[in-house]
Amino acid sequence: MARTTTTGKLLTKAPSAKQAKMAKAPVVDAEFAAEWNSLEKVDRRQIRRLVRIGRPQETAADARLAVAFAAYQRSRAWYRFFYLWIAPLAVAGLIAGVNLHPIFIGMVLGGLAIAYMSRRNYKRADKINAPVLADGTNASSVAPAAA
Repeated sequence: MARTTTTGKLLTKAPSAKQAKMAKAPVVDAEFAAEWNSLEKVDRRQIRRLVRIGRPQETAADARLAVAFAAYQRSRAWYRFFYLWIAPLAVAGLIAGVNLHPIFIGMVLGGLAIAYMSRRNYKRADKINAPVLADGTNASSVAPAAA
């Protein structure tokens, strides 16, 4: 049986999930999901990366999708329970780093910084893309938002 790839696509429902689990799943706007899934893989990847690193999008259409994508990410469990899973993971990683090698401690701290900055930038996506959405200008003419 052939399977289609769903990498990077937003699913409106899980392929084989029970109804009780679907009630707990984040609600995806059907219009946004259809528009997101119709994008090329490269375009989806670019929007995701720019949102994650906290940069404005190039066009107003991309900015609108980026804001909706960030809102979707903020509704997911990993975002809502961030401090519940990152704290034990950080402690476990630092303990393992002390026992293994000092470079591993740096890798754990780097991973923690990336996770925290990604979460912060999902929250700031509306503010960063507001100038692009307001006048529809190109991102090269928009200064990056201050932290």
